[in-house]
Amino acid sequence: MSKPSIECQYFEHVPEHSVAACRECRYAVWPDQIEGHLQKQHKVSYKEAEAVGQQVRSWAGLVQYPSELEVPTGAPKPVRQLPVYTDGMLCQFDSSCCYYVARSKEAIRKHWRKDHQGWSAGKKRGRPSRTRQKSVQAHMDKGYRLVHCQRLFSSRHGSQYFEVQAPSQDGEGPEIVPVDGAAAWARVGEQMAKAWADIEKRAQTTIQEGERDEVNPWLERTQWLPYLVGMERPDLLACIEEPVAEPDARQEQQAEPVEAAIWAAMDGLARFSQASIIDRIGVFIRLEAIRTEMHQTRFQPLQPYMDKNAIVKHTRPWQQMLMFFARTQKEHGWKSPKYRFTRRQREAWEVLIEQAKRSIEGDEEDEAEDMDEEREELDEEMMDDIDEAIEVAEEEPGQGEGPEPKKLSKIQKACLEFCIALLNHRITRREYDSPLVCALAVLGVKEQTPQQSIGSA
Repeated sequence: MSKPSIECQYFEHVPEHSVAACRECRYAVWPDQIEGHLQKQHKVSYKEAEAVGQQVRSWAGLVQYPSELEVPTGAPKPVRQLPVYTDGMLCQFDSSCCYYVARSKEAIRKHWRKDHQGWSAGKKRGRPSRTRQKSVQAHMDKGYRLVHCQRLFSSRHGSQYFEVQAPSQDGEGPEIVPVDGAAAWARVGEQMAKAWADIEKRAQTTIQEGERDEVNPWLERTQWLPYLVGMERPDLLACIEEPVAEPDARQEQQAEPVEAAIWAAMDGLARFSQASIIDRIGVFIRLEAIRTEMHQTRFQPLQPYMDKNAIVKHTRPWQQMLMFFARTQKEHGWKSPKYRFTRRQREAWEVLIEQAKRSIEGDEEDEAEDMDEEREELDEEMMDDIDEAIEVAEEEPGQGEGPEPKKLSKIQKACLEFCIALLNHRITRREYDSPLVCALAVLGVKEQTPQQSIGSA
């Protein structure tokens, strides 16, 4: 069975009244208030709420404004998506044209005074006698009739109750809300238990102050906990997921062509780097590159990751960090970690975004040949060169020369410049003045229990 679309997970179309009803709250929501309802009542991210709102507003015939809504009259069948109340009081003062329904005696009295020319069950001042009380009570009993009722909206426009027929006894109709003491308190208990379960579930996904996990020593030293307190794990995990260039209806994943172009550029940059080590860099340069201290002598040169799986594994953290920056630099509706680019980092990032947009539009040029090439062809040719270089290195380890790899494309060069700007950041006060440290802390978050939530970055 196929999974329902994202809007149908939260809302259901009520065709007889042309409204959208929230499945969980059991009342209708105006189309222009869907985003606010989902974010406030169901703690849905802005991005998801916006997607749901756009889909719901595309439903045909949906009432958009209160002036278009017609409150049902004449006791229609109950709406399946809404709860039914058994304590409705239908006004009988003018039963031919008045369909007002209330659920309290105070509300029905107010209606009588306002809409029926000041009519009241008891007009005399002072404390009435027993005989007068009985007369007033009899008068009131004739003034309304108990009915089953529903309402479409929970407040303001469209929130008035209306009479409906009694639900069928086969169990397929709408739910009847209990109004007597024991049943009502039982329902309150169920709602409280559900609310507490939601709170516990939310606590499992929110990073709490005081958590202590077995983490990477470097992460512990950088004090990741104060930096990420109050952040939602699902949001942090979503911001570093691999993007897609085309929308995937099966996974309900929206297309992010710019992010996908940056992700692919980082992959190509890493493969280009490995091919350069294999093909062009001699052993003495690699001995110098692996040295971490000025007076250190190393006897093992810098080694490339020879197999493709290792290249992918070691490139992914950089790709995820770039996704963190890409998704937090643009407008978003979830609470994200705070960080700040330096002037050089900001300039490099803007160049990277510009090159990513150009690559999507087909304006990417091959700088070495000064001619237009499709991105897919460039990646395929680069992969062929890398694979050929790896085979040569494995078969002839003594050879220092191989096929000369292509030069970096514009977007790959922009990606390299931004990565260099991230690394070339001198920390003078706090660790989290560096955006790179901020992104690494997010990479440490794992989708597990609080005791196992943070792993190695």
